[in-house]
Amino acid sequence: MVSGSYLVTPQQTLAVARQSGLDDERLALDGIAVLTFSRGVMERLEELCGLADAKWLSPLHHPYAASHVTKRGTFQGLDVIALVPPMGASPLACVVEDLVACGAQAIFLVCAAWSLGPPVQFGDLIVPAFSAGPDGTSLHYGNTAGYVAAGPAIVEALAAAGRAQGATVHMGGNGSCEALYRITPEMVADFRARGCLCMENGEANTLLAMARTLGVLGGVLFQPYIELAQGWDPARLREERYRATCRLQAEVVLEASLRLERQGLLERKPALD
Repeated sequence: MVSGSYLVTPQQTLAVARQSGLDDERLALDGIAVLTFSRGVMERLEELCGLADAKWLSPLHHPYAASHVTKRGTFQGLDVIALVPPMGASPLACVVEDLVACGAQAIFLVCAAWSLGPPVQFGDLIVPAFSAGPDGTSLHYGNTAGYVAAGPAIVEALAAAGRAQGATVHMGGNGSCEALYRITPEMVADFRARGCLCMENGEANTLLAMARTLGVLGGVLFQPYIELAQGWDPARLREERYRATCRLQAEVVLEASLRLERQGLLERKPALD
């Protein structure tokens, strides 16, 4: 972990958790963490990993941004923690730092995003190879240029796992904008010209920048739920295709993790400070 003279740290949060009665057996992590806002993704992870509610860092211990839901289980011997964090890049950064401090080796953001249109179709998967655009959080983790690349190994693992499941997988860029109601056609056109396939609110920027800075694996797996040029249609979320793709996302991230393990990129070494 990168050291520095920071005034509030994950180690302080862990100390408070220990003082409240959480021992290292409950705090220590090993394997992968999946961050999602999708009930469908979480439910499929529950089925595949035997997830159960877990006592980990909660609002009782956290100064700012504890997860709403925390569940733990295993998949083919691989430890899995699945969380529903607060939405937004800033709180996500705290959750990621906490996961790294507790020993997580790979962290995935698995949810839905805003499509920039063809070739992406509803029901497809998007694996960002890079994330571009401004946000207020990732710059604190070295992303001062507004562009951060994902690790090639994790991009390829996610894409290969998706294809093995029969999914249509797109690899390209993600654009960030923290103000959904201020996205313009010109902004979309600019991101498309830069090779972006989708947009979201800066969380991908943040996870990818943090993975590079903190020395862990970090990957993103999206599916579209809005095509920006068509506007907001909540009926999409009620379609079986959307729900099936949520389940698929869970399956793909687990298979990708096994691929990374076979490559020797997951060490499974708890690392509590």
